[in-house]
Amino acid sequence: MAALDSLSLFTSLGLSEQKARETLKNSALSAQLREAATQAQQTLGSTIDKATGILLYGLASRLRDTRRLSFLVSYIASKKIHTEPQLSAALEYVRSHPLDPIDTVDFERECGVGVIVTPEQIEEAVEAAINRHRPQLLVERYHFNMGLLMGEARAVLKWADGETADQTLSLME
Repeated sequence: MAALDSLSLFTSLGLSEQKARETLKNSALSAQLREAATQAQQTLGSTIDKATGILLYGLASRLRDTRRLSFLVSYIASKKIHTEPQLSAALEYVRSHPLDPIDTVDFERECGVGVIVTPEQIEEAVEAAINRHRPQLLVERYHFNMGLLMGEARAVLKWADGETADQTLSLME
C-alpha cells in the first residue's frame, strides 16, 4: 500500500496527520494497523468512526501476539469493546491466556463486554464518594484532592465512561 494511501487511512481512523506520519515510520506498527483497519472495514464498511479508530490504533500499538488481532478487532468493530479500559483488560487477558482456544465467556466477563453503566449509577457512585469525604471536603474546600473522589468513583464503576463520571463530579462540586 502506498504511503499516501496509508496516511489517508490512518487519518481517517482519527489520528492526527503528525501521528499518522510517525506511525508510517514504524513498519511493523503500520502493517498491524492497516490489517486491523482492513478487518474492521469488513464489519463496519469503509468508514470507521474516530472512537473505533483510536481503539484500533491502541490495539495495533500494544498487541504483541498477532494471532489475536482478528479476535480483538472483531470485538472492537462490533462495539463489544468500546472503551480504553475494556481494551486494556482485553490485551491483558490475551497476554495472560496465550493458549488456544480463548474462553469467550470468561474473556467477555473479564473485559466488561455487555456491561452497561447508567448515568444514574455514575451519579450514585460519585455521591457516595463525596459523602465519604464530606467532612474533609468542607474543611479543605477547593484545596481538596478531587482525584481521590474520581478514583473512588471509577473503582466502583470499572466499566463506566470516565468522561461521564468526571463531568458528573464537576457538576456536583
